[in-house]
Amino acid sequence: MAKKDKTKPEKVKEPKAPKAPKEKKGKKGAPAAAAANPAGAQSVPLANLSPEQMTAAQLEQAIKESNDPNTKLKKLRSPINVRSCLLNVLLLIVLTFAVVVLWCFLAVDKFSFTTVMADMFEKFHITQFFTNIGSTIAGWFS
Repeated sequence: MAKKDKTKPEKVKEPKAPKAPKEKKGKKGAPAAAAANPAGAQSVPLANLSPEQMTAAQLEQAIKESNDPNTKLKKLRSPINVRSCLLNVLLLIVLTFAVVVLWCFLAVDKFSFTTVMADMFEKFHITQFFTNIGSTIAGWFS
């Protein structure tokens, strides 16, 4: 049997190639240069352009940015929506009526709910409003 050679061959180290400088990451891992200049657009010095050329360049840049999916803005949600606002106004009106009716019930000797509501509707011009709407609709059909 032949004996194995226990000496290991020496590894030859190759010279390392110089590393490229790391690019800073922009939004969602995109390189900073691409984030600052979307779609690889060439930046033109704006100082050398006439107002018409500047407007055209800005328009072109805006079109490129609007088509770039990386720069699209998220839809902002409004903390106040119309439905909750209208519900709050309706709640305020109902609570106002309830407080007035309760106060009249406690303060008046002979309390009549229909009389109080008719008087409130008259004072707040609610009766007049519905009378005007009714006469307007009746005028359409006459």
